[in-house]
Amino acid sequence: MKNLTITFLLLILSTSLYAAGPALSIEPLYGIERTQRHYPKPAKFTTRTFLGIRATYGTSLLAGEFELSQSNSNEEFPDDNEKVEYKIQRAMVGVRSYPIKSQYVGIFFRAGARAQKQETIIDGPTGEKTEESPLTFDPYAGTGITIAIANNFALSAGATLMYNRNAPASEQYDTQYTFNFTVRAGNR
Repeated sequence: MKNLTITFLLLILSTSLYAAGPALSIEPLYGIERTQRHYPKPAKFTTRTFLGIRATYGTSLLAGEFELSQSNSNEEFPDDNEKVEYKIQRAMVGVRSYPIKSQYVGIFFRAGARAQKQETIIDGPTGEKTEESPLTFDPYAGTGITIAIANNFALSAGATLMYNRNAPASEQYDTQYTFNFTVRAGNR
């Protein structure tokens, strides 16, 4: 009986995947993130904006996603006569699923891995110096909602939790909030 149930579920799953057909979505991103600032000491959390692009390919039930984004920000410290510029680049690879979906609204879940590199440019009384952090890899997971505007256009908002293994235990999680406009190609 157990084997029959598993076979039946796999048959339904494969039929629904075939019927839905894979689709490609291209999404320009605009977002706000709460992330840790390491310079100057002590480290603290700050809020920054970022821009990027995401491509998703697959079915509603399971799709692969690839995202590239960059955040640029500046801070001035008049007491120390310093100006600090931060450039953060990241790539994210993972999976996305819409288990709850109607014609106009869908709720999605996502998970994967993030690669991140940060460059800090410090302009102070002794001149300008550049510090580059090593490339780091961390897992992420998130959720969000998509609202369809027409057959091939949608608006999405989501929240993603990022794990930072190199941060102190009390500050190992960053939150990234995104808002994006989706253009789809294919049948979904």
